[in-house]
Amino acid sequence: MIATITYRPDAQKTPGLFDAILTDAILMDICQRVTGQNSYRVVKDRYSYNKGRLVYVEFNGEITYVSLSEISIEGRNSSLQSVPTALNLYYADTREQKSFCYYFMPHNGNAFTAYHLFIYRLMKTAGVRFLNIEQYYQGEFDGYKNVDELIVDRRDNQTGNSSNNSSYVSKTSDKIQIYAKTFGASKYESTILAIAVSHIADRPVELYNICEQNLKRLPKASEDTIRALGNVSLYYTSLFLDKHQSVDDSDKQKLRSASYLYNLYNRIGYKKCALCGCEIPEIIQGAHIWGVSQISHSDDIDEAVKFSHAINGNNGLWLCQNHHKLFDANIIMIDTNGFVRIKDGLVAKDVAFIRSITFRAILDLPLLSDDMKWYISKRNENVDIEHSHVLAV
Repeated sequence: MIATITYRPDAQKTPGLFDAILTDAILMDICQRVTGQNSYRVVKDRYSYNKGRLVYVEFNGEITYVSLSEISIEGRNSSLQSVPTALNLYYADTREQKSFCYYFMPHNGNAFTAYHLFIYRLMKTAGVRFLNIEQYYQGEFDGYKNVDELIVDRRDNQTGNSSNNSSYVSKTSDKIQIYAKTFGASKYESTILAIAVSHIADRPVELYNICEQNLKRLPKASEDTIRALGNVSLYYTSLFLDKHQSVDDSDKQKLRSASYLYNLYNRIGYKKCALCGCEIPEIIQGAHIWGVSQISHSDDIDEAVKFSHAINGNNGLWLCQNHHKLFDANIIMIDTNGFVRIKDGLVAKDVAFIRSITFRAILDLPLLSDDMKWYISKRNENVDIEHSHVLAV
């Protein structure tokens, strides 16, 4: 049986690109790796340009989507942004007998940075088969077995390179949450993340796309793919106030909260209680310093400014559930020097309990920005901090 290999010769900006790079040797190699045999015929589809850097291999009643790597590996996102486009086309294909593969073309540049390997692991988690990675990479990697493993790897990848901070994955007690940008090359990452997480999720997934600049939504093809996954809910939220909403509009609180949490991730990093060091994501919460209720009742600022304060990453910190409740009740307080204080008048056993669960008596200096100090001062206008004492641990 002869395989049929179909591709579109023209790239969007380079006519004839795929005729030039898809040599007979490469086409035969793709055919051999996909079908196990070397006989094929080529069909060139000149109807439109090539989307997703795709080659289609049809054999024995099955179609295989083969996405090709770039031949010049430059930016971390630009070298991979064709993959989500290809995946969107794959998910839109209603045929049951189909599969998706990735093929490394001969290339210049480093295709195996920490970020590239993270994306490759996501792809493998999503069911992508790598046809010839052993030719270019001698290491080994598997798809993620669970979301916890993915979160740790993503956190480590971002810790090593702050420019990688475009998306975050975390958990609550009943949801997995993804926070991702809809603009620039980052919009492609959110599609791959959603597909990968959906394959290993043990609870419903919420994808919050953070809108900025002029790009308000993901491409429709990406929306269709994400909705087709079945266990991912898609939300849009903005870093700027919509003129039709107010800061305390109950219908918008969930989305406002998503923007706030995204900004906390972006400023502080992954969830870790600032007072005890707990890193269990299900019980870590974003705690406002200058509370939303206080902000919404400030008559001297307009709604847009209120919104910017409510979602500002400097206006908060990660706290575990215990410390968040103590902070909200003003049983523990923080002064503008970052010292943790305890309300006067507590019984000795309660003070002892607070000391036993609080391992940091002062906020880490990198966390204590000038803006954060300002938010602390605004909070403390309504807190009886004079009748408190510095925590000694």
